[in-house]
Amino acid sequence: MRARLSGMNRPEIILRPANPCHEEGLRFARFMNMAADGGFRYLFGPRYREIVAEAFVEPGHDLSHEYALFAEQGGEILGMASGYTAEQHGRSSDEPITRAAGRSAFRIACMFALTAPMWRFMHTYEKGDFYLQFLAVDEAHRGKGVGSALIDAMEARGREGGADRFVIDVSGRNPDAQRLYERQGFEACARWPRLALFPPMVRRLAKPLDRSVDA
Repeated sequence: MRARLSGMNRPEIILRPANPCHEEGLRFARFMNMAADGGFRYLFGPRYREIVAEAFVEPGHDLSHEYALFAEQGGEILGMASGYTAEQHGRSSDEPITRAAGRSAFRIACMFALTAPMWRFMHTYEKGDFYLQFLAVDEAHRGKGVGSALIDAMEARGREGGADRFVIDVSGRNPDAQRLYERQGFEACARWPRLALFPPMVRRLAKPLDRSVDA
């Protein structure tokens, strides 16, 4: 999928699939960490960009190039989105990340074990879901429609993949992101922790996908 966004007196913004190369893997890792508010540097350690970039070129796992889409203008990458269907996630393997991590694999396993309840919530999908796992736009280019265009493009991927629901998890500390998704038609459907006594760390938002749109 390639799409173009026109703007007055500015080069076109192109939405394009990611290429399976190390350089784009490094950019993917930076945007991924940005989308997670720095969480992946914490989980993977200081080598997180190299680890992710090495695994990025391989297919068949959640951090693969095959699920990523870049927004580009004049050769500069402005933002990134990545997502997959529940069925694609079900076939995902941890092996590419484990190989790329090398000696850091034990640290990563321990960090994921410490945060296991949250990750179980975030990696539990219903049949027919398309999950937008990452969305990030460079701060200098926010407010120009790049994020909304990436959401629209990923929504189209979801419909093409046969999904009937579009799902995103948002940090409970990021009300601006939640408002962006609500403007796109998403509604809150779950939260973690589930206990009402605690403020949510993660909110799950969803919207139905009408597959007749692309028919």
